[in-house]
Amino acid sequence: MLRSPALLAGLLSVAIALLCGLERSGLEIRWVDALERASLDQRFRWRGPVPTTDEVVIVAIDNDTLERQPELYQRRAGTAALVRAIAAAGPAAIGIDQVYVDPEEVLSPELTARVKEHVLKDMPVGAGPEGQADSLLREVARELAGDGELAAAVAEAGSVVLAIHLTQDAGAGRPLPDPATLRHGRYGQQDARSPPFRVAEGGLVSLPELVAGARALGGITVEEDPDRAVRAIPAAWRVGDAAYAPLSVQLVAQREGLGRAELAFLESSLQIGGRKVPLGKGEAVLLNFRGGSGTFTTVSAVDVVEGRADAALRGKIVLLGVTYFGHDVVRTPFAIDLPGVELQATAVDTILAGDALTRSSALTDSLVTLASGLLVSLLFTSILRAGPLARIAGVLAVIGLDVAVAVTAFTRAHLWLALIWPLLAAVVAGAAALAAAYAGEALQRARLRRTFSHYLGAEVLDELLADPTALGLGGARRELTVLFSDIREFTSVAERLSPEDLVALLNTYLTPMTAEVMARAGYLDKYIGDAVMAVFGAPVARADHAERGLATALAMHAALARMRPALAERGAADLQIGVGINTGEMVVGNMGSADRFDYTVIGDAVNLASRLEGLTKTYGVFCLVGAGTRAAAPPSYAFREIDRVRVKGKGQPVAIFELLSGPAGAVASYAAMDRWSAALAAFRRGDLAIARAEWLAFQAENPDDPVVRLHLERLAGLGDQAPPDWDGVVVFTHK
Repeated sequence: MLRSPALLAGLLSVAIALLCGLERSGLEIRWVDALERASLDQRFRWRGPVPTTDEVVIVAIDNDTLERQPELYQRRAGTAALVRAIAAAGPAAIGIDQVYVDPEEVLSPELTARVKEHVLKDMPVGAGPEGQADSLLREVARELAGDGELAAAVAEAGSVVLAIHLTQDAGAGRPLPDPATLRHGRYGQQDARSPPFRVAEGGLVSLPELVAGARALGGITVEEDPDRAVRAIPAAWRVGDAAYAPLSVQLVAQREGLGRAELAFLESSLQIGGRKVPLGKGEAVLLNFRGGSGTFTTVSAVDVVEGRADAALRGKIVLLGVTYFGHDVVRTPFAIDLPGVELQATAVDTILAGDALTRSSALTDSLVTLASGLLVSLLFTSILRAGPLARIAGVLAVIGLDVAVAVTAFTRAHLWLALIWPLLAAVVAGAAALAAAYAGEALQRARLRRTFSHYLGAEVLDELLADPTALGLGGARRELTVLFSDIREFTSVAERLSPEDLVALLNTYLTPMTAEVMARAGYLDKYIGDAVMAVFGAPVARADHAERGLATALAMHAALARMRPALAERGAADLQIGVGINTGEMVVGNMGSADRFDYTVIGDAVNLASRLEGLTKTYGVFCLVGAGTRAAAPPSYAFREIDRVRVKGKGQPVAIFELLSGPAGAVASYAAMDRWSAALAAFRRGDLAIARAEWLAFQAENPDDPVVRLHLERLAGLGDQAPPDWDGVVVFTHK
C-alpha cells in the first residue's frame, strides 16, 4: 500500500462508496445523516431567498389582532366573521390552519345547556313580552352559538379546507371518527400495491358540524427530523383502507377546481390533476423553502374584517393561521421560529411552482462518492508525478468540485445530491494517500544506496536511476509480454543421466536459449530448473514487446535445431521444448522482503503464460500464445486459433493460438485451413456433427496434426448433440 498511494486511495474510495450505498439504503449512521441535512440547509442559505409564485396569501392572527380585536381568534363567532370577510374578497380557496376539536365554552357546559334549554324551549320567540332578564338570556344564548356561526360561515364560503391532525401515536390524539365523516380528506385514487405506511391511530378533527360544511379536509401534521427541523411534509396518512391528503394538496386542488377523483397517491409521487409531485424517502414532499419568516404576502386579520385587504386576497389561496409571537413555530433552513402557517404556505407554493426537491438515489450517491475518491487517487498516480503541494491543492480542488456539483444540482435541478459522503471520500482518500506517499518516498530514499548491487545490467540500472519509484517493494502496472519455455519430459531425461551429465546438458541448452532472449532486449527473469522465464518490455520500455517475444520463440526453435548434435553427445538427441507467450497487464518491480527481493513480474497475465507453456504438452505444439499477444503481433506473423479454454486459476475462458511462422522462420504449416476454421466455429456453436466432418476433412490433409486428433477424441465422447449449457470451452483443472 505504501508503494501505491493511488491504490490505497482507490480502495478507500470504494469502501466509502459502498458504505454510502448501505447508509442510503437503510443503514443508520446518525452523524452522517445529521451532517447531510445540515449541508442541505447550507445549500438553501447559499442559494438565498427566492421569489414565491405570489399565489398564496396568509391571513395572520398576529399581535395586532390580539391587541385590537382579540375576539377574531378567541371567539368562534369572531372567527366566523373573519371567514365571511375572507370569502367576500373572492379567494380561490381558503385553508384554516386550526383544528376546532371541542365546542366553544363561554360558560360551563352545564350552565350553557340550561340557558339554551330555557331560551329555546321555555321562551320561544314571539311568546309574549320579555322581561329584562329574559332579554339578557337571549343575548347570552346568541353568544353561545359561536360553533354554529363558524359552521355556517364555512359552509357559506364553499371553498374552505379544514385542517385535521393525524398521528401514529394513539396517546397523542383522540380516537378518529367514522372514516365516512372524513371522506372529504381522501385521495380519490391510490396505488393498491403501496398504501401509505403512516397508519393513523388517532388525531384531532374539528366538530362534526364544521367538517360537514367544509369543502375538503387536509392534514397539517408535521414531522421533525432528529435535529428538530422540518424539511418535508407527509404526503399521505392511512385511515382504514384510504389514503388522506395534506392541507397543501387539497388547497391546490380547490384552486384548480379539481374533484377528489383527480387526486392520486402513487408509489413515488402525488398526482393533482395534471401536476405530478415527486415524493422523497418516507413518502414525504421535500419542501423547497423560499425564505424565512415574512416571505409570503401576509395581511392582518384586523385589516381583513375592516375591508382593507380585499385586493390582496382576490383569486389567491388564502391560509388563515396564527403568527403571534411564540405560537406554533417550526425550525427550517432559513429560520428557527417560522410560523406553522408559513410552513403550510411553503408546501402549497412548492406544489404550485413544481419545484419540490428530489433526493438522488443510493446508486447515484455511491457513484458520486466513488468518483470523488477516485479523482483524488488519480493525483497520486506515477503518471502525474505531482509534488506534495500540488496534491494538496488537487484534493482541495476535488472538495470544491464536490460542493459545486451539489449546489448546482440543488439550484438548477432541485436535486438533493449527497455531499458529505463525497467530501468524506476526498478527505479520507487524500489524507491516507498523502501519508502513504510521504512514507513511501522516505523508504525509497533509504533503500536507494543498497539497491544497486541487486542489478547487473546497464539498462536496468539506467531505468532505475531514471525512475526511483521502481526501487521499492511492489511495482508499476504495465502491459508487458512474458515467455515461458520448458523441456518436455525432463524428468525422464534426468533419470537417464548422472548429475554431472545433467548439469552439462542444462548448460548446453540454456546458454543459446538465454542468448536469444538477450539478443532481443528481453529481461531474463529467472531459471526454474530447466525452464526459462523472460520478460519483454521491462525494465526498459519497448512498444514492440509482443513482437520481440514471438521472435524469441522462433529463434529458440531454430537454436534447438542447431544444437541437436551437441545434445546428442549429451544423451538427449530427441529433446523437445514447449513455449508459452502471453501479453497483458501485470505488475513489474521489486518483489520479496525488505532485505531480499527480485525484479520480476506478477499478475494473471503472467500466470496465463505459464499455463500456456504447460498446455503445449496437451496439444502437442511448439508454442502457444494468448489473445493479447495475437492481437499485438504484426501481420508478418501467422497463427492458428486452436481452442478456447478455462485454465486452472481463471474463471473467464481465453482463446489460445499456435504460433506458426514469422519473418525469422516457420514452426509449422497446415493445408485446408478453411476446414479448420469451419470446424472450430461449428464446435463453438454446438454443431458437433458438422465440426466432426470438417475436422475429419482437415485431418485427411494433415494426418500428423496432434491438435485435430485431440479434438476428434473429445468429439467421440460427446456424440452429435451438444449439452444444453454448451459454450465450447474446455476446462483444465491441472497446471
